[in-house]
Amino acid sequence: PSASSRFAAAWRASRTRMVWYFGRAGACVTRAGGPGKYLSASWFNILSYAENHATCRRSCDVDAFCVGYSVYAPLVGGQVECKTYKAQAPEDAIAGATPSSGTTCYAKKYSPPPPPPPPPLP
Repeated sequence: PSASSRFAAAWRASRTRMVWYFGRAGACVTRAGGPGKYLSASWFNILSYAENHATCRRSCDVDAFCVGYSVYAPLVGGQVECKTYKAQAPEDAIAGATPSSGTTCYAKKYSPPPPPPPPPLP
């Protein structure tokens, strides 16, 4: 399928299902065993951890191709790093996390699709 049809299918799935994230301590690892494909953003740590985390999560929430994100946030000062992971092939999906101090990996999950509507009454 073309990229536009994969995007349309992912967008439809995201509109009919609830999104949640499964968190693991460490850096994200793909099914292929590597770090995967991601976009990275950094900013100075002037916000609370919760605000940094929410900013990163929102960037994944709005992206149909995002399969998860990771946040590195030092306790005091320094740079916060947010990585949003993309998967256009099954081997790019997040499979786990490897030890990495101060980093948490969150894999995006969808609830099951809603059941079909009941048939009309006669």
